[in-house]
Amino acid sequence: MTIPATRTNDVWLDKAEAYLALIHDADRDSHYLRAHGLKPSLLRMVGDCSCVRVLDTGCGDGWLLDALAPAEGYGGDIYRYNQFPARWHFSVEDVRKMSYADEFFDVTVASLLLMWFSELDAALAEIRRVTKSGGRVIIALMHPDFYRTGEVRADGDYVVTCNLGTSFVIEDHRIAGAVGPFQYHYRRLSEYVNACVRAGLRIEELADWFVNMDDFVATFGSDCPSGMRRTGKVPMYAFIRCTKV
Repeated sequence: MTIPATRTNDVWLDKAEAYLALIHDADRDSHYLRAHGLKPSLLRMVGDCSCVRVLDTGCGDGWLLDALAPAEGYGGDIYRYNQFPARWHFSVEDVRKMSYADEFFDVTVASLLLMWFSELDAALAEIRRVTKSGGRVIIALMHPDFYRTGEVRADGDYVVTCNLGTSFVIEDHRIAGAVGPFQYHYRRLSEYVNACVRAGLRIEELADWFVNMDDFVATFGSDCPSGMRRTGKVPMYAFIRCTKV
C-alpha cells in the first residue's frame, strides 16, 4: 500500500516551525489549551510507561515522550523538529504506512493527528499492526462536536453552522487562525470509535475536556490572544483509550 503525499503533508512540512512557535508561546491561547487540557488528559489516559516501549505518532517536538519517560521512546513524524530530544529514537514516518516491525510497541499514541487526512482506516490498521497484542492505543482529537463546526457568540453560547450528520472537509483551515492553511477532516466521534473497532481495537474509555472559562478569562482577560472566541459549553478535546485484541 502506497499513500500519496497530500497537500496537508506539504503544508505541514512548510509550516512546522510556525506551528511549534505557536504552541510554545505562553502568551497564546493555543499554549494554554494544550497545557491545561490536552497534556494532562492525555498523560492520564496513557498511564505509567516506565517499563514499556512507546511510539508517539505525529510526535512533533517530543514533549509526550519527555513527560512519559518510557523505558524506550520512539517518535514518528513527517518532519523532524530541531528541538526533538536526542535521547529518544526518531524516524520520519507516515502513520498510514510505517516502517516499524509488527507488534513492536507496548503503547502507541496518536495525538491530534487523525483529523488531517482521509485515510483513517489505513492509519488505524497500521497503529494496530505495530502495537503488541494486549497493548494500549490512545487517541487524542480536537472534539468533533466543537472544532470548526460553528461559532462562539459573544455571550459564550455555541451556534452550530454545519451539518454534523455528514462528514466534510475544510480545505483552508488555519490553526488558531494563524498557521496553515491545512485540510481538516470533520468526522463524528462515532466514526472514530467504529474505525477503532474495525481495526481490531477494543474501546476501554472515552473522555472529553471542556475549557474552564473562569480560569481562561483570569489568565487572558476578555480579549483572547488569537482573536478567536472560546467557550466552555461544548468540549474542546476528545480522548479514546483502546486495547489491541
